[in-house]
Amino acid sequence: MHVSDGIELDIAYQPEATPAEIRTDMGYRVRLERALIAVGQVKLVPCESLASHFWELIGPARARAHELSTPTSLGVPLVLDLMESAGMPVFAGTLRPPPGSYCGIRFTGMPADEDAEGLTEESLDMMRHSVLIVARIEDGVSAEAWPVTVGISETLPCELPFDEPLVFDRPVLEGVSIAIDHTAWFDGIDFAEGDAGTVQRQITDNIRSSLTALRSYGTSGL
Repeated sequence: MHVSDGIELDIAYQPEATPAEIRTDMGYRVRLERALIAVGQVKLVPCESLASHFWELIGPARARAHELSTPTSLGVPLVLDLMESAGMPVFAGTLRPPPGSYCGIRFTGMPADEDAEGLTEESLDMMRHSVLIVARIEDGVSAEAWPVTVGISETLPCELPFDEPLVFDRPVLEGVSIAIDHTAWFDGIDFAEGDAGTVQRQITDNIRSSLTALRSYGTSGL
């Protein structure tokens, strides 16, 4: 793979600022105690293969090892503590892809390994989870409240298309942010009626739909 000097793509994660309380679309109040997500890999996807070869992204459900970094892929594992988010981007790294057209990013959440960035003594359980949520749910009508813990241990692959392709045909500096709206993870869930398995499946679906790839327009080199 030929890499063109001067083509650089900065990758960042940008979680929403964490509110003291989240109000869901079904009227529940969610008070988060813990909300963490572990990222294993992000990969820039050429337009001709955006929806194909999805199997390449999926590894063992409890993978620990670093993914390999390439000119189009960042494989440095990172644990994001969303409770500490103030809405500011977290820089992940820089890709130097070859010329071409790229239509999206493949994002993989997976349990962290022992030297993942952002892993602390308080978050060691992220070596077993790709996502961990601990919250207290309150019924806005009855005022009934109960604890909820969701730990997703399997690999969590997502494909995030760009609103329009990134076309690299000359030296350029661009940026892409992967937005994480964890305030929407609890929408569409009837906590009073759903069992633990149903709640976890719905939250997993919500996590995937909460991720978006946002590009910033760069500047051409000389």
